[in-house]
Amino acid sequence: MFGILFNIGNPAVPLYTNSLNISGRFVGFYLAGGGIGLTIFATLWGALGDIKDRNKVLGIVFIGFAFGQFLFGLFQNQYLLLVASLISGMFVAGILVNVYSYINDSYTDEHERNRTLSYAVSMYMIGGAIAYLLGGYLAKVLNPHYNMVFIIQSGLLLLSGIYIYFEKTDLIDTDHHLSRSYFWTDIKYMFKLPWVPIYTITLTFFISFSHSNVRRFLDYYIIDSNYSVVQLGYFVFTVGIVSLISNIYIAPYFLKRYHNFRFLQLQFIFAPLFLLFSFYTENLMVGLYTFFIGYTIMLAIYEPTAISFMSENKEVPQGILVGVRQSIVGLGMTLGFIVGGFLYEINKLYVFYFSVFFYIIVLIGFTVLIHLKKNDVNEYRKRYLKEVKKL
Repeated sequence: MFGILFNIGNPAVPLYTNSLNISGRFVGFYLAGGGIGLTIFATLWGALGDIKDRNKVLGIVFIGFAFGQFLFGLFQNQYLLLVASLISGMFVAGILVNVYSYINDSYTDEHERNRTLSYAVSMYMIGGAIAYLLGGYLAKVLNPHYNMVFIIQSGLLLLSGIYIYFEKTDLIDTDHHLSRSYFWTDIKYMFKLPWVPIYTITLTFFISFSHSNVRRFLDYYIIDSNYSVVQLGYFVFTVGIVSLISNIYIAPYFLKRYHNFRFLQLQFIFAPLFLLFSFYTENLMVGLYTFFIGYTIMLAIYEPTAISFMSENKEVPQGILVGVRQSIVGLGMTLGFIVGGFLYEINKLYVFYFSVFFYIIVLIGFTVLIHLKKNDVNEYRKRYLKEVKKL
């Protein structure tokens, strides 16, 4: 539901801003609205979910995002559109932090947790894929009234948010040690994180900076390369299906056999290569449906791998730990979109090449981390091999 309703307006954004003659740098500011919301509010939403009913928090988030998208469809002034983007970003920050935190707190078995995280990420991605397909057709039907896409989106979000808020669920509060804690007491844990999560969260900044730019400026690049919004929808739908398969089969398979850090290192050996080759083919769609699919697989399996590692740090509440991570994701997204907007205006390919450079930094970072934690990495592999021999 989150994947569909929060992304269905995305295919219409390039068409809407182009119809208003809004430049690339301002587009970067609009896209950065979601990142600013994540940066400032993700940890607060996570802490609120720790001490309140996560289901009601999610309902409020849906309703708030509906309001932001309604304003985005209502306004046509470039500065008012920026305000609407900031409102939407403030509420979108509360979704994944509470979903991930609930899963991390609900599963003690590592492999079950990894499977469930992969499933959750897959459902979000397939929802996003369906959203691009539906949103592409909706934008085509409503042409040139692209703002109506966001009005329709806000209505669907509002109805869903009300349903989520009032619907009783069978979710059990397994987070007993946090359910009676105070909000500001939880917030203090932000300043007590162990060094390994701080290290990996820092690398998350570079990943978010790069992948956010690739994901959203690719929409503009495809449209500006004279492909239709429907072709964009079909491509993103294909990416979603590939992501779904990757998270259901590839991520759990390797997470069971290799330590998270080793698996992350392997992902970022291939991600920059696939991304670079995607734009070196003579026909853009050929490059996207071949090399970019490979890049998609690497980044699709990154999310459950990184979140699974967070669950191992039990001394910090999961809402805070995942919230801090999501805040850094938002910071990377914010700065990425702002820088990406300027780069895209100079040369449309620069934004993708800069992302390749940042992924190389991430690869170096995980290589150093493996060296620092080589005992843990090697022990994990040895335990798996012993289990295999027993079987």
